[in-house]
Amino acid sequence: MVENSDVIKHTLFSLVNVASTKTSEDYAWSIIKTLLKELKENYDFLKYIKIDNLEYLENTIDDITIMSDLDNVNPTHVGKAIQDIIDIFKTRMGKKAGYFFIKEFRDDLGEEYHSIIKEMGVDLRLIDLQNEVYGISSSQNYKIKDDNNINIAFIEKKEKY
Repeated sequence: MVENSDVIKHTLFSLVNVASTKTSEDYAWSIIKTLLKELKENYDFLKYIKIDNLEYLENTIDDITIMSDLDNVNPTHVGKAIQDIIDIFKTRMGKKAGYFFIKEFRDDLGEEYHSIIKEMGVDLRLIDLQNEVYGISSSQNYKIKDDNNINIAFIEKKEKY
């Protein structure tokens, strides 16, 4: 079984990896650090994540330190945090993220971690679909949800974060 801490670490690192191909590594890391700080109000467990000092980052996965306390958090809650991190990160990247950002992120993340975050409630396929249907600018207000029981997707107004 893969621990929450490992999933978050790989997710954050993949976001930075992909963003670094479109902007500077420093900018990508600063977005992650800012997001984690901002989202601590909604997800208290994000306090268990530490990004090393930006001045000394080498763009390795070891730049992210996560306390094992995160492994005791319900994976569904971690999934919601991951979803918000991805959504807000992509928005903050703006046009720099580009049309294929989510696909590139999914590829960098790898099939194993993509499957794990999907089990946590984060479906990158639906995020791609959302971007195609609504475009990047309006995707902040709506989210396409997957209903596995009837094998369709539907649109839901997003809560503010």
